[in-house]
Amino acid sequence: MPHWNAAAIAGGPRVEFVQIGEVDLAADLGVTPVVGDELLWARSQVVAASAAARIRPPLAAASPVIDDAESFETETRRLTGLGFFGRACIHPRQIGPARAGLAPTASEVDTAVDVLAAFDAAGHGAATDSAGRLIDEAVARIARRTLARRA
Repeated sequence: MPHWNAAAIAGGPRVEFVQIGEVDLAADLGVTPVVGDELLWARSQVVAASAAARIRPPLAAASPVIDDAESFETETRRLTGLGFFGRACIHPRQIGPARAGLAPTASEVDTAVDVLAAFDAAGHGAATDSAGRLIDEAVARIARRTLARRA
């Protein structure tokens, strides 16, 4: 099995982003490559290593799912929630579901806009929303990232 050190790979001097060959990794490990938690540890390491190396967030791996647009979109949305920012497609029928899964929902956009409005209005680095939840720089960054995912 190839050497696995996501931090060393992501920290390379010319690396701009990383991606897992999930089917290859599953074959090396002897796990079944299905939508689930089988490779969650690897996905999480790649996301964390990318952030630590200050490179672009990782691209979600290609999937052999071609004829089930709904499950491909759902999987893409889940991977986006894990920190992936983009999706490799191996067939033209995957493009629409990938775009839909990567885009924030209308509710997510509304929440992000409200968060940023409250944060900016506070003018001093922290605020609370109407439910009394803290909005600090980290929450504002998440909101900005949500808005950046809009198509």
